Amino acid sequence: MYSGADKLLHRIALGSPALLEATFDIERAAQRRRIAETEIRRPVFIAGLARAGTSILTRLLHASGDFAAPSYRDLPFPLAPNSWARLGGKRHVEARERGHADGLTHDLDSPEAIEEVFWRAMEGNRYLRRDGLAPVAPDPETLANFRDYVCLVLIRHGGTRYLSKNNNNILRLAELAASFPDALLIHPFRDPLQQALSLLSQHRRAVALASDDPFRRRFMTWLGHHEFGADQRPFLFEGAPGPGEDATRVDYWLKLWDSVHRALLAAPAGVQARQLFLDYDALCARPRHYAPRLAALAEAPIDAAALRAPDARQAEADPALLGLTAETHARLQARFRGAFD
Repeated sequence: MYSGADKLLHRIALGSPALLEATFDIERAAQRRRIAETEIRRPVFIAGLARAGTSILTRLLHASGDFAAPSYRDLPFPLAPNSWARLGGKRHVEARERGHADGLTHDLDSPEAIEEVFWRAMEGNRYLRRDGLAPVAPDPETLANFRDYVCLVLIRHGGTRYLSKNNNNILRLAELAASFPDALLIHPFRDPLQQALSLLSQHRRAVALASDDPFRRRFMTWLGHHEFGADQRPFLFEGAPGPGEDATRVDYWLKLWDSVHRALLAAPAGVQARQLFLDYDALCARPRHYAPRLAALAEAPIDAAALRAPDARQAEADPALLGLTAETHARLQARFRGAFD
């Protein structure tokens, strides 16, 4: 997708937090009046652990036409989307299967997980650690700036509601809930062993791809994608796998799965009021039953026909970990049923 010149431009633009922040300041100054006039209404933040249907869910909501979301067309200057739209032209790239090799295609206008570039530029020195991603509350000034960023995306893409696909937002849920009191926080989840096996498979694939193409590794790091691959870093919640644990084993991913979902279940009351735990397995198994309820909760139409159930896999894992994750999974399912049934 990227030529040598494209790669150089991305390296210059995305590789420097100072430059990213400068482009944001210039864009915000240019759009000050329109930012003040822009209403942020009922935004949706999709955040959890990867490989739980986050991409499909994002596309289903985005297809309603009510949402504005960052896309690859905003790169390599995602914090100045309106200025870059005028300068960068209308480049066309044919839709192609994404690197996950999971059958999903994307192009420059597909809604994508680009938002984390903002947080990395503004707060990266606080939450990004060599051993993982730490749950650190953003500074109030950063949160105010993020509201401006959301307005810039709404201005650029023309929707009335902001749609975020960013798993790293689980690090800052309390602050997001306080900044956007009418937001919906959607946490998709799957059967723990199946999700862990999918994460392991993607980790191995991403490591191999990065070995063949070093730019891919840098690109994922610039976008703040550390879910798997050569620069994989776990969320540093209680019970997370440590630096010496082997990410090529399914037990690593089961441990990560449990630590993330226990943290989500233990969110403070202000967050819980906005949380929606979505059992992706149940949604795919009974789309006609659950898709209308999801549409009502998200206040957006959902095309149930677009849902696809992942293939089930088999593997051996630590029985104690399987028992622990089964308990957490049951709690997640109870929260799901409480909202959907």
